[in-house]
Amino acid sequence: MATTAADAKMRCFDIIDRFPQEQLPSLAASLETMYKMIEDAIDDAFCLALAERHSQRPDKNEPGVLLENFASELGIVLGEDDAD
Repeated sequence: MATTAADAKMRCFDIIDRFPQEQLPSLAASLETMYKMIEDAIDDAFCLALAERHSQRPDKNEPGVLLENFASELGIVLGEDDAD
């Protein structure tokens, strides 16, 4: 039986409702920490996938284009302050 996101959310709310008031600050801190850990793991997995994809490219050892040269080709001047 598949659980929907709405069912999972309701289950989380039901669990939270069972906590005593005095434990809610600790629960909130724990949930924030868990959320941050999951976000970091997702970000790490994305970066690893990019690195793996790059390592499989046949042109991975080819020289790239310098940012300054690329910006110049586009007519962009780097390092100037636009606050004039």
